[in-house]
Amino acid sequence: MTNTEKYIDLNSISFDISVKQCFENLRPHPKFSSCTFENYIPDENYPSQSQIKSLLCNTLDNMKNYSPAKKVQGKSLFGFLKNKKPSNSTEKPNNIYIDGSYGIGKTHLLSSCYNICERGTKAFLSFGEMNYYFHYLGVEKCIEHFSGLSLLLIDEFELDDPAMTHIMAKFFREINENTLIITTSNTLPNELGKLRFQTDNFAKQLGEIAESFETIIVEGEDYRKRNKTWMKNVSEDSFLDAFAMYTPETKAKSKISFENLIKLLESTHPFRYFVIPEKVEAVFIDGLTPFSNLNNALRFNQLIDHCYYYNTKLFIRSAHQLSDIFPPELIESSFQKKLLRCLSRLDELAVFFKS
Repeated sequence: MTNTEKYIDLNSISFDISVKQCFENLRPHPKFSSCTFENYIPDENYPSQSQIKSLLCNTLDNMKNYSPAKKVQGKSLFGFLKNKKPSNSTEKPNNIYIDGSYGIGKTHLLSSCYNICERGTKAFLSFGEMNYYFHYLGVEKCIEHFSGLSLLLIDEFELDDPAMTHIMAKFFREINENTLIITTSNTLPNELGKLRFQTDNFAKQLGEIAESFETIIVEGEDYRKRNKTWMKNVSEDSFLDAFAMYTPETKAKSKISFENLIKLLESTHPFRYFVIPEKVEAVFIDGLTPFSNLNNALRFNQLIDHCYYYNTKLFIRSAHQLSDIFPPELIESSFQKKLLRCLSRLDELAVFFKS
């Protein structure tokens, strides 16, 4: 990489990529691209971690021998709602819903499933990404696309509102019954949506979603706390000096004001945000301020999710505390878990500079 290529103005990046290219990008990225079941080390204090590892290993092994039955013309795909049967050489394994708290390796396990699966087509994406695909392409087109997969892996499944509850119930009713779905979450299926909206009115839809899976609860302690690495990295150095001294290793670095970053995010669709960490290994953000707009907070959250998957280095200058960037009215919204996860990932990724 030449000196002139080591810096990229984010505003010069082209987001003019096709939906097909976006779909092709649905895979584990640098942080998780080398994950396997072998390098997932269960915490011996929580046997459920070894149990889920064994279950997923067996499930992927069974998929190697699974031969989908031919569809009968004109019949609808309601396979998820049938009584579950033990897996064997001719039956698809049960869909799996992994429930557990932050930092116990759920995304590692999900990525391992993708990385070792050798049969058919597959996709790995966050639930946030899936949400944006639904809104951009429509539910029917998404069902059609994902029905062509042998393995669909959804990270951080959550229901924030009634509309998404309807969409996901329809999705699980109508997706190809031969597609194996494995998802992670930190909310049990029967508790999805609670404290976010009136779930009593959506019992049927929530029931359909819950019945789509075999639910496994995985216990454990957040590895950041266990390894004592969960603390905000605050530098006393100059933000501008840090930018000048940073030498990219493989891609480029970029610097942008927070105001211009939000304008950039507003101008493109969130499922294309991965283009930024794909081209830039370090982003310097100047002047981070608290969010007053929920949509912009969610856009920023989506960018941070992509940066997390790509292991992008973040350098942020702000006069505010990290804990203050999402005001109480946003944290107490139906998107609470999503925003708290964003703060957790910023804790891990970013170096902060005081204005």
